[in-house]
Amino acid sequence: MKRAIRKLVSSILTIVVLTAVYPCAFAMENHSFVEQVEENHILFENLAQLAPGESLEYVVETEDGEVVVGIKHLPESRRAGERVWQVWYKGLNTDVEFYMTVSNNKVTSVYDYSISLVGGSYEDAVLTKTTTYGKLTFKAKAIFGLSSSTCWLKGTVTGENDDIEVTWQM
Repeated sequence: MKRAIRKLVSSILTIVVLTAVYPCAFAMENHSFVEQVEENHILFENLAQLAPGESLEYVVETEDGEVVVGIKHLPESRRAGERVWQVWYKGLNTDVEFYMTVSNNKVTSVYDYSISLVGGSYEDAVLTKTTTYGKLTFKAKAIFGLSSSTCWLKGTVTGENDDIEVTWQM
């Protein structure tokens, strides 16, 4: 009887330890997929290892506070070898995203953008696509039109290892 209880307790402790350690190891592994190259420039690496539905985020400290930049591999695709990515930027008062389709390290389409500004509005939103990048550009306007600036979010395919660089100006 004591032997059975010891085995049961040992098994439970093993499960608890593995459950506690596994998420930490997974988080460290994901961190190696992301690198801040310079200000307003994040490189998401080895994205071929990212399963559909999985995403990566990177928190950047700026003068205006924390900004979260991310990319998500969406499960939808129209052809074999195609990957659909959601690219986003979330700041204190700005939330911007768009979708881009990549095949053979080339951007094949850019679509469905979303822009949300707190305390302002936007106009002239344009999605641009080349074979190397997808880009959302818009003009942000403060309340009462006191100021305006051109903003953009861009996803660039590097051409190797399914890496995507995300750059922005907000």
